[in-house]
Amino acid sequence: MKKWILPLCLLSVCPATAQPTEETPFPTVGQIHATTTRMSPQTLKKRFLLKPNDPFTVPLYEKAQDDLHDLRVFKKLDFSIQDGENGQKDIFIDAQDGYYIFPLAFAAGGKKSAAALSLAAGNLFKQGESTFVFAGGSSDGFTAMAGASVGNDFFSLGFTKLNFEQRFYQNGWSNTFGVFSTTDDEDEYAPQLRTRLHTRKDQLAFTYMRRFSRTVRAFIRPEYVRYRYSPHALDNGSHNQVTLGLRLTDDVRKGANMGALSGYGLTDKKKSLQNLPRARQGYAVNLFYSAGGRWSGSDYTISKLGLEATWVLELKNRHMWVAEVRAQDAFRAPFSDGVLSTELLSGVGRYDRQIRGTRGAGAATSFIFYLLRNETGLLSLAPFYELAYVYNGGRYRPHSGAGATLTYKLWRFPFPFGLNYTRNLQDGSDQVGFVFGGKF
Repeated sequence: MKKWILPLCLLSVCPATAQPTEETPFPTVGQIHATTTRMSPQTLKKRFLLKPNDPFTVPLYEKAQDDLHDLRVFKKLDFSIQDGENGQKDIFIDAQDGYYIFPLAFAAGGKKSAAALSLAAGNLFKQGESTFVFAGGSSDGFTAMAGASVGNDFFSLGFTKLNFEQRFYQNGWSNTFGVFSTTDDEDEYAPQLRTRLHTRKDQLAFTYMRRFSRTVRAFIRPEYVRYRYSPHALDNGSHNQVTLGLRLTDDVRKGANMGALSGYGLTDKKKSLQNLPRARQGYAVNLFYSAGGRWSGSDYTISKLGLEATWVLELKNRHMWVAEVRAQDAFRAPFSDGVLSTELLSGVGRYDRQIRGTRGAGAATSFIFYLLRNETGLLSLAPFYELAYVYNGGRYRPHSGAGATLTYKLWRFPFPFGLNYTRNLQDGSDQVGFVFGGKF
């Protein structure tokens, strides 16, 4: 298995790793024994990444354990190893799995209000699966989504209906939009306003993702998209398209743990509170291509390529340095399918305005510093800087920001909550807002 080795390894961040030789080959996995509560032992062993006769190494063994922890349906999950026949390593897994179903609601206020309701469930069908339903709305529209992750397959179906005003300013800027884009730039930037258009957008998307190995996933997403501008302008009509994507990931960051609300999924809490024996790295790379035309029922030809890459260095004391790069090129796309500067930033910052163009690239860096780590939760401070350039009006225009996010996350409540401060380094505007699991 290939890994990315970045220049920091030259500074002795990466430890030396023993390599197998013909005289001392790596052992292989022998028998795998499992005990469970709800799901069958065969299902658990199917979800365990190591299989009999696979090469056995400590890093792969730890990754396989992490994958089971990440199912977030266990109250107990213990692993042990015994020497088997012919020098093989027999693995024993003692698991106590359960199920959960939990509703959650939230609301945001200000110049615009937004509210949402979600329902998450796990292991209801004893397959270690997770399912969710989400719906929310604001004065700009509403969105609804449902999805399920079962084994190596992920499915989701979502619908969004927007009814909003697009405002266009000097130097290529336009307002941000979306159901949960609760900021409003109309008053602050009124002197720079050039024109405005009332916009309606309907979008129905289905996504299917397949996991082919521990690090490789691929997805396909057909979308029905329709824009209506008033007065009649720009690219009214259908923008139906299909997106194909490839994802390579070996990350060290954990996702949301809805099972913790019901007491499940905390099996690696003790391990997460301990310092690492050595620094470790993670990465995620996404490559996608969107296309549309007469064959997809689109009134316009669409051809758009995008790349996203993230590298994470987790230090021994669990602090993390994150570096990201993103790029997009809309080779043939109408106005509504152009590249947005906010899509090229990390998503950590909050902005009233963005820049739309035909292509662009961005980079971002942040450092997650844990002020507190204990049995109750995690308190972190994460300063960040991000910069994007978007080709608009015959030249590349910058969109950059800097700030910090202060959040606290309880182990029994999976979503961090706190405050975010962002300064737009182009127009000098400041945004301060609440953070709950993300930003809105």
